[in-house]
Amino acid sequence: MKFTYTYRSSDGQRRTAEIEAESRDAAFERVRAELGIKPIKVVAAVENGGALGERALPNGRDKRDSRMLWGAAILAALVVLGSVWWFVKHGSKQGPIPETITVNTPQGAVTLSVATPLPRQTIPGDRRRIEAGRDTIFTNAAERLLARFAEPGRAVASLEGAKPTDADFAACLREPIRIASTDFTEVVDLKRIVTGMKREMRAYIAGGGTVEQYLLELVKRQKLEASYRENAEKRLEGMLSKPKEAYAYWLKANASLKSMGIYELPLPPALHGYQAGLDLDE
Repeated sequence: MKFTYTYRSSDGQRRTAEIEAESRDAAFERVRAELGIKPIKVVAAVENGGALGERALPNGRDKRDSRMLWGAAILAALVVLGSVWWFVKHGSKQGPIPETITVNTPQGAVTLSVATPLPRQTIPGDRRRIEAGRDTIFTNAAERLLARFAEPGRAVASLEGAKPTDADFAACLREPIRIASTDFTEVVDLKRIVTGMKREMRAYIAGGGTVEQYLLELVKRQKLEASYRENAEKRLEGMLSKPKEAYAYWLKANASLKSMGIYELPLPPALHGYQAGLDLDE
């Protein structure tokens, strides 16, 4: 088979010649070994210098192979990003989701409606229902984990030993949370807050983050919120010898905590008498 090789002559001129060989590689090696020429490129003569006949420089990488590798890498990245985008945008949509449905239970008919999002905040009411609800009202393990971070400033939840599976998180983002007509107010608030956190997680993933990173952000945020309350509590304790100043700080600290959705500081017993005196003055 005939090949055309290009080289630079001793006078610096770019020249072209032909040689017989079984393959491009063999032609390249023959030019170097027999003629002592370092070719710039070697192509099959019938390809008229086309890219398919090109032979890379001896110390370089094959440009065509490099382009193919880069193309494959870019295509793989686009497939991954496209899958995440599709899941976040469309993965939760398996046809129209009815806003309300009715189910029959031994206690009678119960209406279930899709929960609307609620920002993370302190849930008022019976603490026993709230604490129990975190682990009993959610059937999905991922939703149960999110519920542990629902209230700002509460005891920091650990991720250890409570890691849901990828399937749990996929179902968590795909399926809506429903509120039953028989749910207590505390349960309704908790379901709505977790719904808001699921929306936040979808936005986080759509922005390029991962579920693991989102969970770590939850831990970091809750630790920061808890530190705000702990610092306020410690400062209040240090002011109890001056009831007037301590009471004013208690009001100010609680207003600040409330604005962040963090549960407020209880009035210390040492200030009960001072507050009672204020009430009498009014």
